[in-house]
Amino acid sequence: MQHAKILVADDSGTIRLCLKRALQSAGYEVFLACDGLEAVRVAREVDIDLAILDIQMPEMDGYTACEQILRDGVLPIIFLTRDVAPHLSTLGDQLGAYLPKPADDKTLLKTVRNLLQRVVTQAC
Repeated sequence: MQHAKILVADDSGTIRLCLKRALQSAGYEVFLACDGLEAVRVAREVDIDLAILDIQMPEMDGYTACEQILRDGVLPIIFLTRDVAPHLSTLGDQLGAYLPKPADDKTLLKTVRNLLQRVVTQAC
């Protein structure tokens, strides 16, 4: 699904920039947020197809942002975080994916493609 709209929410400007470059080079439209509150605002303003959320963010963490974003509709969520906990894999499997930081571009793009393809397949 080329030209899909992807939200990237992370409090690290470096990570946001790296993810933006990788996703744009693959043809995706990228929207950035520096915390959970901004992520929810962007998700409500833009009809995004997928969200990539850090867990530990100021103002609102990734869990709460995810909950708020999914209130407005169903879409795949990738939790991209340094956090390590057994529930993250389960949560990622239920909502989309869990990738530990740092995730290489190849793994990230493959995960994004697979999740967006799954959405297209389920819609048919």
